[in-house]
Amino acid sequence: MSRLRPYRDVRVCARGDPSHSSRSDCRARKWIWGACPNYSAIRCAAHQASWRRYVNAIGENNIRPGLFSLLVLVRSNPGIVQIELGTHLGVDKASIVALLDRLEHAGLIERRRCTRDRRRQGIFLTDSGFAQLDKLLPQVRHLERQLAACFSKTELEQLLGLLQRFYA
Repeated sequence: MSRLRPYRDVRVCARGDPSHSSRSDCRARKWIWGACPNYSAIRCAAHQASWRRYVNAIGENNIRPGLFSLLVLVRSNPGIVQIELGTHLGVDKASIVALLDRLEHAGLIERRRCTRDRRRQGIFLTDSGFAQLDKLLPQVRHLERQLAACFSKTELEQLLGLLQRFYA
């Protein structure tokens, strides 16, 4: 069980304004989380900060981060099956079906029955899906550079290494 520390200060780079891209402009905002476990508070604040920046850069009504990741996986792995997508994204079967339904309805992906196993469906980007992803990639790369500007190169490498432990 996580140890609770009341009124601990948690500092995160939580600037929602994408114009604050340099390291010196990325001043930490002081948060008082009360009795929240450290991990939960920091994870929540970091997620909300990155979400705000994504929405500011990409737009709230466009492809959301989870759907963007799904499109990138499909582009890199044409014909990937639903269960593999869910596994790589950490999403359960019912949720992955709902996400794919949304993308299929938007005309960004299509499902095709596998010829060897008719129970399985391969997922492929449509021409519209390729176009949408090509439009989003430069924006997301720019956003990633802004987020990376909050850290030195060494700090960023350490952060990415630590985050990869969660995925493993």
